[in-house]
Amino acid sequence: METKIITINLSEPHIKALQILQDLGLYPSRSEAIRVSIRDFLMKELGFAQKFDDTESQPINHERIAANATQSEDKKKEIARLLRKLREEQPELSTIA
Repeated sequence: METKIITINLSEPHIKALQILQDLGLYPSRSEAIRVSIRDFLMKELGFAQKFDDTESQPINHERIAANATQSEDKKKEIARLLRKLREEQPELSTIA
C-alpha cells in the first residue's frame, strides 16, 4: 500500500514513549508504531470488518510480546530503566506501568 507523508504534532512524552517501543524492538520505527496504532484505532472505532490492505504492518500479538519480555531478565531490567527515566523526565506519566 502506498503511504503518504503527513505532519502531526505530538507531546514530548508521547515521542519518548514511541522511542521506547522502538528501542525495545517492538516496532522497527516510530512511524510503524503510529501506523499500527492508527490502523487498530480505525478498525475499533469504525467497526471495519475487513482488514486494511497494509502489507507493511502486521497485527501485534501482545501475548507473544509479553512472553518474550518475561524470557529475558535483561530485557525486563532495560524496560524498567527506560520507564524510570521517562517518569523522571515526565512526572505526569507516573501512571505508566
